[in-house]
Amino acid sequence: MSARLIICSIFIYLACVLPAGAADNNIVKGKQQDSSGVFEPGVYTGNFAYVIGPGDTLEIKVWRHPDLENNAVVRPDGQISFPLIGDIYACDSTPAELKDKIASGLRKVINDPQVTVNVTGFQSKKIFVLGEVNRPGVYPFEGRVSVLDAISKAAGYKEDTAALKSIILIRRGYSLNPKALRVNIYDVIAKGDVKQDIFLEPADIVFVPKTFIANIDTFIDQFFTKTDPVLQYYLDIYDIRHGTPGTRSR
Repeated sequence: MSARLIICSIFIYLACVLPAGAADNNIVKGKQQDSSGVFEPGVYTGNFAYVIGPGDTLEIKVWRHPDLENNAVVRPDGQISFPLIGDIYACDSTPAELKDKIASGLRKVINDPQVTVNVTGFQSKKIFVLGEVNRPGVYPFEGRVSVLDAISKAAGYKEDTAALKSIILIRRGYSLNPKALRVNIYDVIAKGDVKQDIFLEPADIVFVPKTFIANIDTFIDQFFTKTDPVLQYYLDIYDIRHGTPGTRSR
């Protein structure tokens, strides 16, 4: 099944069956704790650390050793090559952990090496933007990406149909029980309420509905019950931690 067909099938189904209403019966408010950290409006989750995966581009520097500056792309086997060390397994490490690995290898030839590692190309992690946007689909996760940023990636919302006061952010993480939060992007745009513009994590789903969603629990149940087979296809391909198929914890 093509990527375009899969995305279209998700989009068409959701547009037809997801609940709407005027009452706000079951909003998830404030902070939520999930497997990745605190789900808090306006705050980048403190417990979250980016985990390097295949295809990511890394900028590596060693203080006072400009000759060792390296821009490395993580290979499909999870490794990078670095001067004086050779191949290093970079996958499944945070930038801080990889920094320590490189420093440990360099200590054999350099006294007290001071290493920095920055991710400059985010290719192994993805986010999903669905619903009333102009280009629903799967997009690269690029660090500090907010809900509004994600909608912009999808060529913006449909002005005539998008319910901006009831955008749903779904975070699945490693858990089989997804968390969801209503995001009022209308207030972000019209009133400058940046606290509503939550930062995303890998594999987050931003859904822009046609109408106000009254009951988030019902929405989540129908979303994953009806669309999980096709959505899981993408979640498995773009695994949060490894970026490889079939490795998600069940």
